[in-house]
Amino acid sequence: MNTLVTTIAPVFGVIVLGFLAVRLGLFGPTGAQRLVRFVFNLAIPAMLFHRLARIDFPDHIEWAFLLAYYASAFLAYGAGMAVARFRFGRPRDEQAIYGMGAGFSNTVLLGIPLLLTAFGPEAELPVFMIIAFHSITLLPVTVALIQSGRPRTEARPGVRWARLVGEILANPIIVGILLGLLVNALGTGLWAPLDATAALLATVAIPCALFALGASLAGYPLQGELGPAAALATLKLVLQPVLAWILAVPVLGLGAPWAAVAVVMASLPSGAMVYLFGARYDAAQGVAAKTVLVASAVSVVTISVWLVVMG
Repeated sequence: MNTLVTTIAPVFGVIVLGFLAVRLGLFGPTGAQRLVRFVFNLAIPAMLFHRLARIDFPDHIEWAFLLAYYASAFLAYGAGMAVARFRFGRPRDEQAIYGMGAGFSNTVLLGIPLLLTAFGPEAELPVFMIIAFHSITLLPVTVALIQSGRPRTEARPGVRWARLVGEILANPIIVGILLGLLVNALGTGLWAPLDATAALLATVAIPCALFALGASLAGYPLQGELGPAAALATLKLVLQPVLAWILAVPVLGLGAPWAAVAVVMASLPSGAMVYLFGARYDAAQGVAAKTVLVASAVSVVTISVWLVVMG
């Protein structure tokens, strides 16, 4: 519990600083919007590019392990979209943000320190396997869903699909992912100045994202949109880890540390990327911000339960 609280406390600390900076007049709403653009267009793409270019993919991939985690993630994602559509009557672009809130874990900021502390060095490979595929799988799907839910003027399906693919590939985060994978596949490594520049941008990506999240919360009434946020937090903290446990333990029979990593990673709260996508595409931004906040707060209890179950 102490490790968990110590890991989550800085997350709330930076969010609170962003909130107070706006409420005290030290940082305006325009500054928060510009900070979101910086994080989305430069810092996060640089972080993903740097990580994927340098990561050592294993020769043998545990597909059953990835299936347990990602099947649970996409099922929770679909449940979030269903809640958005049938419970709250939201359009498809907002449904995608709801889906992210229910299925996109805070794998980097919480996952790395928490899992490596809880399960030791043997958890390093499965943890980084999940992180390597996390953005590659979930983010392009989200961009496609958001863009497909926006009004279209083209009548021909071929033109619409070509435009959709172009919009996905033009997303700076997707560009960072693809370039990182390309450099990794070529095995050439990064030019030292480029490596240092990307690493420097990567260090500010997550703190700036959390600060922007807190700044955006200052612009919303705290009592509003708590219903959707609570629903998504429940899907994220309860449904996804339960699904991951069912798949990892009784269905696939994964052993240690694979089963434990899959389940505990699935139990992590919604990541700040949920808010960044909501802000960037102006879709369910308030719900996204509050989902991250609510899920992070409640996860102190729920993650502790899963650590005991999988320990």
